[in-house]
Amino acid sequence: MMQGEMMSKSKLITQIILCMISLFLMSCKSSEHDKVRNMQINTVDLSRVKDGNYRGDYSYGNFTYVVEVVVRSNRIEAIDILENRDSKYTKMAEAVADKVIDRQQNNVDVISGATTTSKALLKAIENALNKGIR
Repeated sequence: MMQGEMMSKSKLITQIILCMISLFLMSCKSSEHDKVRNMQINTVDLSRVKDGNYRGDYSYGNFTYVVEVVVRSNRIEAIDILENRDSKYTKMAEAVADKVIDRQQNNVDVISGATTTSKALLKAIENALNKGIR
């Protein structure tokens, strides 16, 4: 075999290996993505949450979503999103906080087009509220 043919085969094998690694990494991300999209959001009974400001978070991928929830007289008064990614879809997902406040429950429908981030924020809100359970 000539040296040029060996280098060509070596490049081809390298490209195939890189492609396989990329596909593997994408499938891992997709699996984690699906896990978050299908994650259960548990309703927190607000009558059991004492007044206070509660910080909650949820990690997905290499990012942690962080919220602060203000509860007064068994009502969610405010939700501040302290840490969120910076993209069109993640900013859209922030509207889920308004839904939680409007409906006075943490288990609400996600924002269409921003499902995964909506779920991450809802889980962070759930985690925050659970810190105030009496």
